[in-house]
Amino acid sequence: MKQSGVDADGPAGSPPGSEVWSGSVPDQAATEASALAAAQAGDRAAFDRLAQGALPRLRATIRRMVGHPQHTDDLAQDALLRAWSSIRAFDGRAAFSTWLCRIGINLAIDFLRAEKRWRGHAQVAYANECNASPDLAMEVGGVLMSPSFHYDAREHIAFCFTCVGRSLEPELQAALLLREVQELSNLEASRALGLSESVFRHRLAEARGAMERSFEGLCALVNKQGVCYQCSGLRDAIPDPGRQGQPAPEPLSLARRLEVVRECDVDAGRAQALHDLFWRRIADQEREGRGDLEPSASCAPPGEPGTR
Repeated sequence: MKQSGVDADGPAGSPPGSEVWSGSVPDQAATEASALAAAQAGDRAAFDRLAQGALPRLRATIRRMVGHPQHTDDLAQDALLRAWSSIRAFDGRAAFSTWLCRIGINLAIDFLRAEKRWRGHAQVAYANECNASPDLAMEVGGVLMSPSFHYDAREHIAFCFTCVGRSLEPELQAALLLREVQELSNLEASRALGLSESVFRHRLAEARGAMERSFEGLCALVNKQGVCYQCSGLRDAIPDPGRQGQPAPEPLSLARRLEVVRECDVDAGRAQALHDLFWRRIADQEREGRGDLEPSASCAPPGEPGTR
Protein backbone atom coordinates (compact mmCIF):
# COMPACT_ATOMS: atom_id res chain seq x y z
CA MET A 1 0.00 0.00 0.00
CA LYS A 2 1.32 3.43 -0.93
CA GLN A 3 0.66 6.48 1.21
CA SER A 4 1.62 10.00 0.13
CA GLY A 5 4.39 8.65 -2.06
CA VAL A 6 5.77 6.57 0.80
CA ASP A 7 6.13 2.78 0.76
CA ALA A 8 4.01 1.76 3.74
CA ASP A 9 5.96 -1.48 4.16
CA GLY A 10 9.30 0.35 4.54
CA PRO A 11 12.54 -0.92 3.10
CA ALA A 12 12.77 -4.64 2.45
CA GLY A 13 13.84 -6.67 5.46
CA SER A 14 13.73 -3.80 7.95
CA PRO A 15 11.87 -4.36 11.24
CA PRO A 16 9.15 -1.93 12.35
CA GLY A 17 10.65 1.22 13.78
CA SER A 18 13.91 0.89 11.89
CA GLU A 19 15.36 3.71 9.86
CA VAL A 20 16.28 3.68 6.17
CA TRP A 21 19.49 5.67 6.79
CA SER A 22 22.64 3.59 6.57
CA GLY A 23 26.13 4.17 7.89
CA SER A 24 27.27 5.60 11.21
CA VAL A 25 25.03 7.55 13.59
CA PRO A 26 26.67 10.90 12.64
CA ASP A 27 26.14 10.03 8.97
CA GLN A 28 22.49 9.24 9.64
CA ALA A 29 22.00 12.50 11.49
CA ALA A 30 23.69 14.48 8.72
CA THR A 31 21.64 12.74 6.03
CA GLU A 32 18.40 13.35 7.94
CA ALA A 33 19.33 17.00 8.51
CA SER A 34 20.02 17.40 4.80
CA ALA A 35 16.73 15.78 3.84
CA LEU A 36 14.89 17.91 6.39
CA ALA A 37 16.38 21.12 5.01
CA ALA A 38 15.37 20.08 1.49
CA ALA A 39 11.85 19.16 2.63
CA GLN A 40 11.44 22.49 4.39
CA ALA A 41 12.45 24.17 1.13
CA GLY A 42 9.57 22.41 -0.60
CA ASP A 43 11.20 19.19 -1.85
CA ARG A 44 8.46 16.57 -1.55
CA ALA A 45 10.79 13.72 -2.49
CA ALA A 46 13.05 14.63 0.43
CA PHE A 47 10.05 14.60 2.76
CA ASP A 48 9.02 11.19 1.46
CA ARG A 49 12.50 9.84 2.22
CA LEU A 50 12.19 11.11 5.78
CA ALA A 51 8.69 9.70 6.10
CA GLN A 52 9.71 6.30 4.75
CA GLY A 53 12.16 5.78 7.58
CA ALA A 54 9.68 6.98 10.21
CA LEU A 55 6.58 5.23 8.88
CA PRO A 56 7.00 1.83 10.63
CA ARG A 57 7.34 3.58 14.00
CA LEU A 58 4.38 5.85 13.22
CA ARG A 59 2.15 2.95 12.23
CA ALA A 60 3.16 0.90 15.27
CA THR A 61 2.34 3.85 17.54
CA ILE A 62 -1.09 4.32 16.00
CA ARG A 63 -1.77 0.57 15.90
CA ARG A 64 -1.09 0.27 19.60
CA MET A 65 -3.69 2.99 20.21
CA VAL A 66 -6.53 2.05 17.84
CA GLY A 67 -5.84 -1.52 16.72
CA HIS A 68 -8.11 -1.54 13.68
CA PRO A 69 -6.11 -1.87 10.41
CA GLN A 70 -8.21 0.55 8.36
CA HIS A 71 -8.21 3.16 11.10
CA THR A 72 -4.45 2.77 11.35
CA ASP A 73 -4.12 3.34 7.60
CA ASP A 74 -6.33 6.43 7.73
CA LEU A 75 -4.63 8.00 10.74
CA ALA A 76 -1.14 7.32 9.39
CA GLN A 77 -2.15 9.01 6.14
CA ASP A 78 -3.56 11.97 8.07
CA ALA A 79 -0.35 12.24 10.09
CA LEU A 80 1.79 12.31 6.96
CA LEU A 81 -0.39 14.97 5.36
CA ARG A 82 -0.30 17.07 8.50
CA ALA A 83 3.47 16.66 8.82
CA TRP A 84 4.01 17.77 5.22
CA SER A 85 1.75 20.78 5.63
CA SER A 86 3.62 21.88 8.77
CA ILE A 87 7.16 20.74 7.93
CA ARG A 88 8.49 24.32 7.89
CA ALA A 89 7.43 24.72 11.53
CA PHE A 90 9.46 21.67 12.65
CA ASP A 91 12.53 22.99 14.48
CA GLY A 92 14.57 19.77 14.27
CA ARG A 93 15.35 19.58 17.99
CA ALA A 94 13.78 16.11 18.12
CA ALA A 95 14.19 13.34 15.58
CA PHE A 96 11.79 13.59 12.64
CA SER A 97 10.27 10.22 13.58
CA THR A 98 9.60 11.46 17.13
CA TRP A 99 7.87 14.57 15.80
CA LEU A 100 5.83 12.52 13.34
CA CYS A 101 4.77 10.05 16.05
CA ARG A 102 3.71 12.95 18.25
CA ILE A 103 1.39 14.06 15.45
CA GLY A 104 0.14 10.49 15.03
CA ILE A 105 -0.60 9.81 18.68
CA ASN A 106 -2.51 13.07 19.08
CA LEU A 107 -4.56 12.25 15.98
CA ALA A 108 -5.26 8.84 17.51
CA ILE A 109 -6.40 10.47 20.76
CA ASP A 110 -8.77 12.75 18.83
CA PHE A 111 -10.11 9.75 16.91
CA LEU A 112 -10.71 7.72 20.07
CA ARG A 113 -12.41 10.63 21.81
CA ALA A 114 -15.01 10.59 19.04
CA GLU A 115 -15.46 6.80 19.30
CA LYS A 116 -17.39 4.83 21.88
CA ARG A 117 -15.05 3.44 24.53
CA TRP A 118 -14.88 -0.33 24.50
CA ARG A 119 -15.89 -2.56 27.37
CA GLY A 120 -13.01 -4.10 29.25
CA HIS A 121 -14.19 -7.63 28.41
CA ALA A 122 -15.02 -6.95 24.76
CA GLN A 123 -13.15 -10.11 23.76
CA VAL A 124 -15.44 -12.21 25.94
CA ALA A 125 -18.48 -10.73 24.21
CA TYR A 126 -16.95 -11.58 20.83
CA ALA A 127 -16.23 -15.16 21.96
CA ASN A 128 -19.87 -15.50 22.99
CA GLU A 129 -21.03 -14.17 19.62
CA CYS A 130 -18.82 -16.69 17.86
CA ASN A 131 -20.19 -19.46 20.04
CA ALA A 132 -23.74 -18.48 19.04
CA SER A 133 -23.00 -17.93 15.35
CA PRO A 134 -21.68 -20.76 13.15
CA ASP A 135 -20.74 -18.19 10.50
CA LEU A 136 -18.54 -16.19 12.89
CA ALA A 137 -17.00 -19.33 14.35
CA MET A 138 -16.17 -20.72 10.93
CA GLU A 139 -14.73 -17.35 9.89
CA VAL A 140 -12.20 -17.63 12.69
CA GLY A 141 -11.71 -21.31 11.99
CA GLY A 142 -10.92 -20.55 8.38
CA VAL A 143 -7.98 -18.40 9.47
CA LEU A 144 -6.74 -20.87 12.07
CA MET A 145 -6.94 -23.84 9.69
CA SER A 146 -5.17 -22.12 6.82
CA PRO A 147 -1.85 -23.90 6.13
CA SER A 148 -0.17 -20.51 5.71
CA PHE A 149 -1.26 -19.22 9.13
CA HIS A 150 1.09 -19.32 12.12
CA TYR A 151 -0.11 -18.40 15.59
CA ASP A 152 2.00 -16.35 18.00
CA ALA A 153 0.80 -16.17 21.59
CA ARG A 154 3.00 -13.17 22.28
CA GLU A 155 1.35 -11.23 19.47
CA HIS A 156 -2.00 -12.14 20.98
CA ILE A 157 -0.87 -10.70 24.29
CA ALA A 158 -0.03 -7.47 22.45
CA PHE A 159 -3.44 -7.57 20.75
CA CYS A 160 -5.14 -8.00 24.14
CA PHE A 161 -3.15 -5.09 25.55
CA THR A 162 -4.53 -2.67 22.95
CA CYS A 163 -8.01 -4.22 23.09
CA VAL A 164 -8.20 -3.68 26.85
CA GLY A 165 -6.54 -0.28 26.38
CA ARG A 166 -9.51 0.77 24.27
CA SER A 167 -11.57 0.68 27.49
CA LEU A 168 -9.47 3.50 28.98
CA GLU A 169 -9.80 7.19 28.37
CA PRO A 170 -7.61 7.89 25.31
CA GLU A 171 -5.33 10.21 27.28
CA LEU A 172 -4.63 7.44 29.81
CA GLN A 173 -4.02 4.92 27.06
CA ALA A 174 -1.56 7.30 25.39
CA ALA A 175 0.30 7.93 28.66
CA LEU A 176 0.77 4.19 29.18
CA LEU A 177 1.90 3.65 25.60
CA LEU A 178 4.47 6.43 25.56
CA ARG A 179 5.99 5.66 28.96
CA GLU A 180 5.72 1.90 29.29
CA VAL A 181 5.82 0.63 25.71
CA GLN A 182 7.90 3.24 23.87
CA GLU A 183 9.86 3.89 27.07
CA LEU A 184 9.97 7.66 26.79
CA SER A 185 10.93 9.55 29.92
CA ASN A 186 8.19 11.30 31.88
CA LEU A 187 9.43 14.61 30.49
CA GLU A 188 9.45 13.40 26.87
CA ALA A 189 6.04 11.76 27.14
CA SER A 190 4.46 14.74 28.89
CA ARG A 191 5.77 17.06 26.18
CA ALA A 192 4.39 14.77 23.46
CA LEU A 193 0.95 15.05 25.05
CA GLY A 194 1.20 18.73 25.92
CA LEU A 195 0.98 18.10 29.67
CA SER A 196 2.92 19.09 32.75
CA GLU A 197 5.01 16.29 34.24
CA SER A 198 2.86 16.18 37.38
CA VAL A 199 -0.37 15.76 35.38
CA PHE A 200 1.30 13.14 33.20
CA ARG A 201 2.49 11.13 36.21
CA HIS A 202 -1.03 11.18 37.64
CA ARG A 203 -2.50 9.90 34.36
CA LEU A 204 0.16 7.23 34.06
CA ALA A 205 -0.54 5.92 37.56
CA GLU A 206 -4.27 5.87 36.83
CA ALA A 207 -3.67 4.02 33.55
CA ARG A 208 -1.43 1.41 35.20
CA GLY A 209 -3.99 0.72 37.90
CA ALA A 210 -6.85 0.44 35.44
CA MET A 211 -4.95 -1.97 33.19
CA GLU A 212 -3.89 -4.17 36.10
CA ARG A 213 -7.49 -4.43 37.31
CA SER A 214 -8.81 -5.13 33.82
CA PHE A 215 -6.31 -7.90 33.13
CA GLU A 216 -6.82 -9.47 36.54
CA GLY A 217 -10.54 -9.72 35.84
CA LEU A 218 -10.15 -10.87 32.25
CA CYS A 219 -7.52 -13.51 32.97
CA ALA A 220 -9.55 -14.80 35.94
CA LEU A 221 -12.44 -15.41 33.54
CA VAL A 222 -10.15 -17.16 31.09
CA ASN A 223 -8.60 -19.40 33.73
CA LYS A 224 -12.00 -20.28 35.22
CA GLN A 225 -14.11 -20.62 32.10
CA GLY A 226 -11.65 -21.39 29.32
CA VAL A 227 -12.83 -18.65 26.97
CA CYS A 228 -11.32 -19.66 23.65
CA TYR A 229 -10.35 -16.25 22.31
CA GLN A 230 -7.37 -16.02 24.55
CA CYS A 231 -3.76 -17.12 24.35
CA SER A 232 -3.83 -20.86 25.01
CA GLY A 233 -7.26 -21.67 23.58
CA LEU A 234 -6.49 -20.19 20.19
CA ARG A 235 -3.17 -22.01 20.07
CA ASP A 236 -4.79 -25.34 20.97
CA ALA A 237 -7.41 -24.90 18.23
CA ILE A 238 -4.70 -25.23 15.56
CA PRO A 239 -4.26 -28.93 14.67
CA ASP A 240 -0.72 -28.58 13.30
CA PRO A 241 1.84 -28.22 16.13
CA GLY A 242 4.24 -26.61 13.67
CA ARG A 243 1.86 -23.66 13.31
CA GLN A 244 0.97 -23.28 16.99
CA GLY A 245 4.02 -21.31 18.05
CA GLN A 246 5.37 -21.24 21.58
CA PRO A 247 3.04 -21.36 24.61
CA ALA A 248 2.15 -18.06 26.23
CA PRO A 249 4.71 -16.97 28.85
CA GLU A 250 3.57 -17.23 32.45
CA PRO A 251 3.01 -15.64 34.88
CA LEU A 252 1.98 -12.37 33.27
CA SER A 253 2.27 -9.48 35.67
CA LEU A 254 1.70 -6.08 34.10
CA ALA A 255 5.47 -5.56 33.95
CA ARG A 256 6.00 -8.89 32.17
CA ARG A 257 3.08 -8.22 29.84
CA LEU A 258 4.62 -4.88 28.91
CA GLU A 259 7.92 -6.60 28.06
CA VAL A 260 6.07 -8.90 25.67
CA VAL A 261 4.12 -6.02 24.14
CA ARG A 262 7.30 -4.02 23.50
CA GLU A 263 8.87 -6.92 21.61
CA CYS A 264 5.96 -7.65 19.27
CA ASP A 265 5.28 -6.47 15.74
CA VAL A 266 1.70 -5.28 16.05
CA ASP A 267 1.34 -4.14 12.44
CA ALA A 268 2.72 -7.01 10.37
CA GLY A 269 3.16 -9.98 12.70
CA ARG A 270 2.86 -13.69 11.99
CA ALA A 271 -0.71 -13.83 13.34
CA GLN A 272 -1.80 -10.55 11.72
CA ALA A 273 -4.60 -12.10 9.65
CA LEU A 274 -6.32 -13.37 12.78
CA HIS A 275 -5.93 -10.18 14.78
CA ASP A 276 -7.06 -7.96 11.92
CA LEU A 277 -10.22 -10.08 11.71
CA PHE A 278 -10.70 -9.65 15.45
CA TRP A 279 -10.21 -5.89 15.22
CA ARG A 280 -12.88 -5.54 12.53
CA ARG A 281 -15.44 -7.73 14.25
CA ILE A 282 -14.92 -6.38 17.77
CA ALA A 283 -15.05 -2.79 16.51
CA ASP A 284 -18.48 -3.45 14.96
CA GLN A 285 -19.63 -5.23 18.11
CA GLU A 286 -18.54 -2.47 20.47
CA ARG A 287 -19.97 0.26 18.27
CA GLU A 288 -23.36 -1.44 18.62
CA GLY A 289 -22.87 -2.59 22.23
CA ARG A 290 -23.64 -6.22 21.39
CA GLY A 291 -22.75 -9.33 23.31
CA ASP A 292 -22.86 -10.74 26.82
CA LEU A 293 -19.78 -10.08 28.94
CA GLU A 294 -20.19 -13.31 30.92
CA PRO A 295 -18.38 -16.20 29.22
CA SER A 296 -20.59 -18.96 27.89
CA ALA A 297 -18.35 -21.66 26.41
CA SER A 298 -15.44 -22.36 24.14
CA CYS A 299 -16.13 -21.20 20.62
CA ALA A 300 -13.55 -23.15 18.65
CA PRO A 301 -15.00 -24.25 15.30
CA PRO A 302 -17.20 -27.39 15.68
CA GLY A 303 -15.22 -30.57 15.27
CA GLU A 304 -11.83 -28.81 15.60
CA PRO A 305 -9.32 -29.12 18.46
CA GLY A 306 -10.35 -26.91 21.35
CA THR A 307 -14.09 -27.62 20.97
CA ARG A 308 -15.79 -28.68 24.18
